[in-house]
Amino acid sequence: MDRYEKLVWLDRAIVCALAALLFLPMLGAFGLWDPWETHYGEVGRQLTERNDWISTWWGSHWKNGQGGVEGKFFFSKPILLMWLMALGLEVFGFSEIGIRLGITIIAIVGVVSAYSMGERIWGRRAGWLFALVLATSPFFALLSRQAQTDMPFVGNMTIGMCFYAMAMFGRDRDRPAGKLLIGLTLGFIALITLPQIVLITKGLMTWRAYAGGDVGAFFLYGPTQGALYLLILAAVVFTTLRGRPTQSQLHLYTFYAFIGLATLAKGLLGFLLPGAIIFFHIALTGQWRSLLRVELVRGLGIFIAVAFPWYVAMLVRHGNAYFQRFFVHDHFKRLATGVHQIDSGSFEHYIKWLGFGLWPWVGLVPAAALSVLSSDQRKSTDPRQRAALFFCLWAIFTFTLFTLSSTKFHHYIFPAVPACCFLVGVLLYDMTSANAARGRIGWIFGLAAFGLVVLLGWDIFDDPQHLKNLFTYKYDRKWDAQWTTDFRLVIGAAVAVASIGAAFLAARTRALRIAGISITAVGAILLTAWGLWVYMPTISSTWSQKGVWDRYYDLCTRTAGPPDHDDKKRYCEEQSLSYKLNWRGETYYTQNEVLPIREDHEFTHFLNQNGDRPFFAIMEMSRYRGEFQRNLPAKWKNKSCLIETGNIKFAFTKVPCGPDDPARSAPGTGAEK
Repeated sequence: MDRYEKLVWLDRAIVCALAALLFLPMLGAFGLWDPWETHYGEVGRQLTERNDWISTWWGSHWKNGQGGVEGKFFFSKPILLMWLMALGLEVFGFSEIGIRLGITIIAIVGVVSAYSMGERIWGRRAGWLFALVLATSPFFALLSRQAQTDMPFVGNMTIGMCFYAMAMFGRDRDRPAGKLLIGLTLGFIALITLPQIVLITKGLMTWRAYAGGDVGAFFLYGPTQGALYLLILAAVVFTTLRGRPTQSQLHLYTFYAFIGLATLAKGLLGFLLPGAIIFFHIALTGQWRSLLRVELVRGLGIFIAVAFPWYVAMLVRHGNAYFQRFFVHDHFKRLATGVHQIDSGSFEHYIKWLGFGLWPWVGLVPAAALSVLSSDQRKSTDPRQRAALFFCLWAIFTFTLFTLSSTKFHHYIFPAVPACCFLVGVLLYDMTSANAARGRIGWIFGLAAFGLVVLLGWDIFDDPQHLKNLFTYKYDRKWDAQWTTDFRLVIGAAVAVASIGAAFLAARTRALRIAGISITAVGAILLTAWGLWVYMPTISSTWSQKGVWDRYYDLCTRTAGPPDHDDKKRYCEEQSLSYKLNWRGETYYTQNEVLPIREDHEFTHFLNQNGDRPFFAIMEMSRYRGEFQRNLPAKWKNKSCLIETGNIKFAFTKVPCGPDDPARSAPGTGAEK
């Protein structure tokens, strides 16, 4: 390893450390947010409680008055997120950091991969710029600590696309790979495939006879499937080691592995989206001969070994019910007819949210894109120009696809964010080049960059809710207004700093451009660090039930669990129930011990079962003041009390309230919409 390569590995270590320093602090210091983190968190927790790491489950086992139960298999999402959360819970116990850590690690690896790609194609300076822009874009940073499917999908896809770009455009792509790279690549593939193969082999040990007879059953049998996946991996390893693989080949292996993980995180989109982007780039440039270099045969083998085992196991176990829910309802209907539709609008909708999600770097996106599109790079043989065009097509194709989709959430445009970041990184590299004429964006684009930074920064300053709307679900759910003043002080400082930096981006001299980029970066880092360390923890009381259920376990009478119970679970003598509430946090934070009361007859059934024993209940404040009080039996009329009012959304009550209970008055109205 020569001196330059040692410097590159040192750079990677520093980038990794800085990304960890930015993303990890306060990771477990605030509660999981409703409804997504708690919903998926409970599904992940159920893997450990049920000791079934294949079939996902959600819901209560409590039988209502009609004998029905809420619990059923959960077919809506793939397994990768749930595996990450379950592994975190096994290592760290029942905790927020256990739920979120796997997602944050993916984000950190994504930043390091961005550096590696920039360095392999352009140089070390480009690598640092790529990593900086990606890590400090609000969309990427805020989703780095949200336990939902977006970062496992987009993060793994981004890492895979970085390795694809290095394989196709990197300066050392045709050099023979060293032993270290071979060992790291094959070791990583083994790490993400062998545990799956063992799991599927054990999980499908029951012989399942179908209409196809014994032959069909043979191929559905766990040991048979495990042997087939091992055979595929063995063929990849054998054919690789018998030759002298290049760096490009091994980078492509890693690309296919991460696209397999993206497929485990999101389903069909995990491979269809990157596959379509790559196809259109090849078609536009006419580089059809590059198909001979993409390691399609061995790459597909790696992809199958990574992505297929769990999906095949679910189809074997659950058949058409799983296919209809996951593939038909949650793929095709979301794209074509709309599912859980909240947002609407045409192309302007995602332009707005890309603006907030890429601030302050969004000011350079128009100049970056037009600098690529204005020059005819389709026939270029320069790997750097071909890579820049690849990023541009990635951004355009993704934006078009999700704009045309019938189902829209603000964060659905997240897959376009890394491509936009990399385009900006290319432009920043040109702007900081030694050639004074190179990288100048002109006064028109300079004015546009300054204007976008100021205008979108003002919008964020005027309404800090825009930041949480990048990754939440109920956009009309407001927080306590008292936080806004403190928030605006920091946001105002970040906007002011970034705006000053943006004013120098169109400067004629390289020194002034570098100064402008550096000052803008300070504003971006300030907003990112504050957003992760202060903003998200502060507003957590609006979006998480953690405080409510911490109060419950402080006040209830703790008791031992049943034989063979999950060691991570806590039990209380007094029953808890959720009264006409379905925000998911009540299920996760009680570890599925809360009773879900959906209808009045279920409440009556619970009261008859419970007898004279006290109980706790969570509900929305309007229900507490209204129908909950009316539906209490006469013996408990006016004997309930609020015992936790720190959450401005929910009322948490004890019935009956004894003389020693810490009763509290209800919070004022109007704090939340």
